[in-house]
Amino acid sequence: MVNPNNINHEGCGNRGADRQMPYESPYVEISGDNFRRSSINSVYEDRGSVNSFLEEAEIISNDDITTASNQMRKKLTSFFMNPIEKWKQRGRFPWKLCVQVVNIVLATIQVNLFGSHSFGYMQQHLDMTTAISRILLKDWNVDVAVYPPNGPYAVYTIPDFYDHIDNVIKKYTQIDSLAIGPFGYDNNDNNLTAMDFCISQYDGQVFAANHTIQVSDLPEERCVTIPPLYPSGDPQWENFSMSSFLEQSNHSLNFKTLINASLKLKLKTIFIKSLNKLDFPECYRLKLLVKYDNTEHDGQLVIKLTIRSTKFGCHVKSKIEDQGETIYYMLRQILNISVIIFCVISAILCARSLYAGYKLAKETYNFFKQYYQKEISFCELLDFIDFWYVNIIVSDIMLISGSLVKMQIEERSAEGSEYARCSILLGVGNLFIWIGILRYLGFFPKYNMLILTVKRALPNVLRFLVCAVLLFVGSCFCSWIVLSPYHIKFRTLSRTAECLFSIMNGDDMFATFALLDTRLNLIWWFSRLFLYAFLVVFIYIVVSLFISVIMDTFETIKHIYVYGAPPHTTVETFLASEPPPPVNPLSFSSENSVNSFIKFWDWLRNTWYVYRNRGRL
Repeated sequence: MVNPNNINHEGCGNRGADRQMPYESPYVEISGDNFRRSSINSVYEDRGSVNSFLEEAEIISNDDITTASNQMRKKLTSFFMNPIEKWKQRGRFPWKLCVQVVNIVLATIQVNLFGSHSFGYMQQHLDMTTAISRILLKDWNVDVAVYPPNGPYAVYTIPDFYDHIDNVIKKYTQIDSLAIGPFGYDNNDNNLTAMDFCISQYDGQVFAANHTIQVSDLPEERCVTIPPLYPSGDPQWENFSMSSFLEQSNHSLNFKTLINASLKLKLKTIFIKSLNKLDFPECYRLKLLVKYDNTEHDGQLVIKLTIRSTKFGCHVKSKIEDQGETIYYMLRQILNISVIIFCVISAILCARSLYAGYKLAKETYNFFKQYYQKEISFCELLDFIDFWYVNIIVSDIMLISGSLVKMQIEERSAEGSEYARCSILLGVGNLFIWIGILRYLGFFPKYNMLILTVKRALPNVLRFLVCAVLLFVGSCFCSWIVLSPYHIKFRTLSRTAECLFSIMNGDDMFATFALLDTRLNLIWWFSRLFLYAFLVVFIYIVVSLFISVIMDTFETIKHIYVYGAPPHTTVETFLASEPPPPVNPLSFSSENSVNSFIKFWDWLRNTWYVYRNRGRL
């Protein structure tokens, strides 16, 4: 006999994993015909049959205890049924499953539509940045961003610096007539706006001849405003010189102590698009910053153009009306509202199930404590909380939030930066909702074996990853501190981690070896030895051990499928003590038959069972 007080609990993640006794539990997570509740006649090897807690504890049976035990057993058996079993035996329709399927279809359609719209928005802004860079920056080319890079976009002499910044100012004063795109100046009259030139430098001198540096104070930033001396497009701008302007303004540039210089410009632009409800024109204020970076003082001024855009309302006067586009726009809004409604329904149903599990866990705890003086452990109480529901609730919340932001974007009441936030909310929410489908695949034995393998292997995988991460972090620091001066892929710690992770997956290994600066033989030999050792350890040892951890768990799950598993928790042992009473669907009376729809469903279900039984006769 089995006493609940003598059960050995081995933790939340590995309970009863080392027992070889051929006993099938009615509470085993594996679903299928091999693990039905008919396992009550199974026996331990040398301990007799599992009959009852009452017999083992030598408690004198009475009507109250028997009635309470039967009621609790009925509640627990019903709670741990999957939706298919509840439908077959109790007639409870799987509403959450149907809502989840509909929600997946709607959310996936929504993500696909928004993904194409978001890509168009980001690509448009990227193309705009490329166009402005080609117009303002002298000799700028897209090839400066290729890999491996040929070097930064920079100037190396003082005349080149002044020539470059003069070219930026001249092109800026002509951009409304020079550019193909609809660019204008940031004012109502489209007149040329003032420009700000700022410099940050040390107040001192550098004498390279005698290796002397004289610095009197911390670096300071000074700005000078370049007024619109002439109208935009005026030929007199061709004679403008930044060097002369700084001399007239009593400002000077000391390139030996210069930290950075920047030129600030302001523009406006309009994305016309197709003038329909979905591609309505968008207007943006653009703040341009051309920065000349001399932080490293290595003989080059690295040039970078950054653009910050701010959306504002457009004044559109159009006679174009497309009824089809308007209908399409309304359909997209209906889709957003439908996703929100179904997500709310799904979240309510899942929250209701979680609350029911919490109440049953509390009732079960009090039952065993009152009748058997047995306190159920926290790990066992976690079995009453279905974390699949938690995953679905999180996905519903993210999809609701993303849908609200998406509606604001389509109504043109949100900033362009909201695209990124909306993409994250909808993307992660869609990921979680697809992960939630695994719960329903677990009702089929073949899929359930794989899901249980992942679930059971997770604790060991996490422990293994802790050890692997320690090795990986150590390798990152070592390679970064040694190879960063000699290899572009090890310049920063984050880039080093990305490089090593790529190598670990067999990606771009030749380039990693080939791009190393080989002027020092010591570094060359160290890089070869380190990279080869890293490849051997992580590809042939760490990855192989990682796979073996999962395969070992898979073999354990297969053994349970063939030989079964003994009850290893108090609740399982309690359920195994007596077989559950048979349930006749025809005699089932729904607790929810309070409205006509449920009554109609009961009538349809009972008619089906009668028809099926007559067919068998």
